[in-house]
Amino acid sequence: MEETLTLALNLMGTFAFGLSGGILAVRKQMDLFGVLVLSVATGLGGGIMRDIVLGHIPPATLSDWRYLAAAGLAGLSVFLWFSRVVHHGKFLTTFDAVGLSIFTVTGTTIALDAGLGPGPAALLGMLTGVGGGVVRDLLAAEVPLIFRSEVYAVASMLGAIIVIVASQAGFSGIPAEILAALATFILRMVSVQRGWKIPVARPKIETR
Repeated sequence: MEETLTLALNLMGTFAFGLSGGILAVRKQMDLFGVLVLSVATGLGGGIMRDIVLGHIPPATLSDWRYLAAAGLAGLSVFLWFSRVVHHGKFLTTFDAVGLSIFTVTGTTIALDAGLGPGPAALLGMLTGVGGGVVRDLLAAEVPLIFRSEVYAVASMLGAIIVIVASQAGFSGIPAEILAALATFILRMVSVQRGWKIPVARPKIETR
């Protein structure tokens, strides 16, 4: 049951991230091949990073055809029905937030199941969550969100911490994972809506 839930969540996250990659690719006026490449890279990137770190070779997202199919279907859907799927600029942010929240939770859970301690598990969960978005932005010649003072990695870290605290307290399971995913998603979306930013260092400019 637990493995089935993890698979379902990972596929949902893959599809959501694939949509975000496809939307950005269409906005960049890429052709069908470019849209599919960006969708697949975005959908599979975080999971591949996680599995490589854990030594799971080949990564599950490459050995199971369903992940590639979910990401590819997302890209094809955006390419064919972009005008219907996207009605305003928040769609990319929304789908990205869905993928971020799901992959953060599943990544942290898988890390804990692999025997990692709380700290490494939180970092790996965050890497799983932000990895796909970083790959997407780099391939599209964009500055990754985690480097734009956005509340992005922080939202992912919040979800990872909730999963770990729940596990340490003996309350791990579906309710804790849902809570962590919702917390990540809500923080990310509210931060975008209200314009919250991470403080940026502003060095003093010496005048002569």
